[in-house]
Amino acid sequence: MNRRNFCKTTAATLIMWGLNPLLAFANSENNILSGEFFINSKTADKSFNTLNDNIIETKTKKAILKVKDDFYLIRPESKLKFVSNKLVEILKGSVHAVFSKQKDELKVKIPQGTIGIRGTSIFVDIEPKNNRSYFCNCYGETVLYDNNDKLFETIVSYGHESGAFTDEGEFKRYGLSYLQNNYALRHPKIFDEEMEAVGCVVENSHCKLKI
Repeated sequence: MNRRNFCKTTAATLIMWGLNPLLAFANSENNILSGEFFINSKTADKSFNTLNDNIIETKTKKAILKVKDDFYLIRPESKLKFVSNKLVEILKGSVHAVFSKQKDELKVKIPQGTIGIRGTSIFVDIEPKNNRSYFCNCYGETVLYDNNDKLFETIVSYGHESGAFTDEGEFKRYGLSYLQNNYALRHPKIFDEEMEAVGCVVENSHCKLKI
């Protein structure tokens, strides 16, 4: 395929995904792959700037974002904090996060403590009414700290190790009788389907764009 046909095909694919080709090529690091979200309460552009000490949130729609080499599937009514293009806190709602290999451990705060990321894929669903957060180490390694920054659990998984990260700073594995979060039960399949729909190749809970 010559360069001209390649560019035409790529542009047509981006349009099919709902992306503006000019914006997508203008900033290949940060892009909205699907949906909409808000940066400090303002609607984000399809190709947005560096997230540096910003609160981002979704409202009635979900959003799928590429932020540098990381991917995020953010459910409606969610709120996250980013610093220097890195997720540092999940304040509200539900997010699938796929992280590239980290040079240093990335610490992501949630109401119950902190998740130490070492290049992995996770799913978090904040459940304030139940005094816990659903947490899944979908693939790779994470470490969990309580709110006093004390390490109490290291999780290595190659196929969705999940449980309740409680307000008491404990991690309790879910049994089928305990887990009542239907979305959480289905999240691996949902993640694969929704990421593939925006042009990602998904393998071992990680993804990369086809082009």
